[in-house]
Amino acid sequence: MRKPRWKENEIEDMLHQLPKVQDKRTKDEVYARIHNKKRKKQWFPLIVGVASLFLMVVLASSLIIGKEGTTSKEESSDKKLAVSELKSLPDHEQQDAKVKDKSAEDKEENSKLQSKRGIETKEEVFDSEPVKKDKAVALAPAIYPDDLKNKSTITMGVPDNQQNFVIPISIVVNRYDESDTLNQLVNQMSDINEEQYGLSDYFPLDIEITQGTEMNTAHIELHEDSQLLDEDILFLHTMEETLSYLNIEKMTFATDGKQGARFAHAGFLKEADIPQQKNRTFLLYQNDESSPKFLVPSNMDYQDFEEALQAGKEEPDIEGISSAIPDDLIWEKISSDGDLVTIQLAEQAAIENSEDSLQALEAILFIAKEFGFNRVKFENAPIEKVGNLNLTEDIVVPKAPNQVN
Repeated sequence: MRKPRWKENEIEDMLHQLPKVQDKRTKDEVYARIHNKKRKKQWFPLIVGVASLFLMVVLASSLIIGKEGTTSKEESSDKKLAVSELKSLPDHEQQDAKVKDKSAEDKEENSKLQSKRGIETKEEVFDSEPVKKDKAVALAPAIYPDDLKNKSTITMGVPDNQQNFVIPISIVVNRYDESDTLNQLVNQMSDINEEQYGLSDYFPLDIEITQGTEMNTAHIELHEDSQLLDEDILFLHTMEETLSYLNIEKMTFATDGKQGARFAHAGFLKEADIPQQKNRTFLLYQNDESSPKFLVPSNMDYQDFEEALQAGKEEPDIEGISSAIPDDLIWEKISSDGDLVTIQLAEQAAIENSEDSLQALEAILFIAKEFGFNRVKFENAPIEKVGNLNLTEDIVVPKAPNQVN
């Protein structure tokens, strides 16, 4: 509901009813009062700001001083209390307490020192380069006659991963009777895991191997449908390499009880001789960085020992095959006397007590064995020993290469 508007005459009547108010101040007094109020308003904000800043400084100082004073008082109080308690203890207990306090201080100091050293160690680890590990497996060592006291060795020729070469690998076993040699060979053929060495998965073979009717002869029985009759080049090479380390001089063949075997390339064979001296050089085989390094005989024969030695320095363009003798292993003269061959090394011949030098020297020893030498003498060698090889005396050629156990 709208309120009624006031009429002018009503408003005037109401104003007349108000009490009279008189201002007895002069104009000059009023002006002076107004001027003073303006001056106060101009200074007031500045004064308030200065006062606030001063108050903040005072409060901050009091807080800091109060905190330090409290800490200092607490420490002082604790120390006084500790001293008071210590004095109240018997003499021996006072000594124990002092020792404990000293031990606690030492532990705290050691903790700080170890923490500092830990930080330094971490900094060193992060600053240093990561250690690079060599993935290559060590060279499979040769087996020497002195290594076979109450032991025997079985050597098997195994094709490399590309089936270009046949690599002899050797296993040391407990001594057995010579009449049981071929049985030991068959057992090892069944157990060997060739792939772990970077070689072809070749054994066991679908054949029977027994003692032949003649001395130092092995008889091999094949089946008429045997795949080995078609892959005879690799098969015959493998068996020849294997049996030569067992002093077997001849292989005889039969097919399903019938004398002889008809091979795809070699033709019909009743027997095959196994040469004991082949005049080969030795190279180095390694399938990959995680596989062992093996000494491997070449597929070629050479006219003389020095030519075969020089061939051991050559780098064949065949996957996995490299030279076994470095170029800086230099000789000046080679001479022989019976079963001893002497290699006179040059002054600049590089030989160290390292795996690479051992590998090169063992390759030379096996090449010497290929040519019918039983001992090798190195003259003018820069060091006396490489591994277990004493270069100051005649070295007997190894019994077998590439031990894998």
